[in-house]
Amino acid sequence: MDEASEDRLWAALRDGRRDDVVEVLLAMAPRDRKRLRPAVHRHEDLVMAEPIGARSPDGSWLGELRPWHQSAAIAALLGCSTVEQAVRYAPLDPPDSVDLPKAFFPDRLDAFVREWSARYLRNPKAWDRIRGLEAMFDWAAEGLIPPPTEDGAVLLLITAVPKAYDGHDLLRYLEARPVLIDVTLRRIFDVDGIKGASLAQRDQMWQPGHRMDDVVIPELIRRGHWTVEFVEDGIARALARGQTPYLERWFRGLAVNVAPLRDRAAPPGP
Repeated sequence: MDEASEDRLWAALRDGRRDDVVEVLLAMAPRDRKRLRPAVHRHEDLVMAEPIGARSPDGSWLGELRPWHQSAAIAALLGCSTVEQAVRYAPLDPPDSVDLPKAFFPDRLDAFVREWSARYLRNPKAWDRIRGLEAMFDWAAEGLIPPPTEDGAVLLLITAVPKAYDGHDLLRYLEARPVLIDVTLRRIFDVDGIKGASLAQRDQMWQPGHRMDDVVIPELIRRGHWTVEFVEDGIARALARGQTPYLERWFRGLAVNVAPLRDRAAPPGP
């Protein structure tokens, strides 16, 4: 590795220029990036441990510490990591969670989907480790990966996408990413909820008129994304599989909410 490239990397880290960090690392040979990992890991540890506004006595960053210094440090660490190391990094907030795996591992995004889905399934309440995981849904919308179908991804979609908790917000989010409606969301009838992430628990947080069972799913039917038959078949599958009383009540309530849509769609009698 030429000395100039390493100098450019450290200059970009001191300034907090994330995209320049990415550019410099992508131009390096993999062996050189691997050699740099211990040093950039120490830098990332230091930058992430200090409060925003702190100053570096040794010039590790210039001026007051800002989020862009941290973003650049994370980029350097991920860029010098193997995919097995990178998928375990947490938390990885947007837009870094969207951009950095795409930049450094464009052909291995499936590995992030698997690990992130499993991470959410292990503990959906670990907010310090699950931030940014919804990046996988943006990759799917961009056509970079198939829409996720892992159980953890399905539960993540319905319970933990920031700014899509309210039913109306979730509906807008889904319609902006229709591949999720067609693939990921369709699995809600075949994926059992867990403590901290279930359809029933999600809707318990909201008043009527803002929930999955009375806004999102009925509107998906009204707007032609799903049919009443598909939803009723899904409810039957979920109930036949056996549910806790808590979740059984939710599925039966959903059936009540979609029944008028079936009746309205039925042809008039003779």
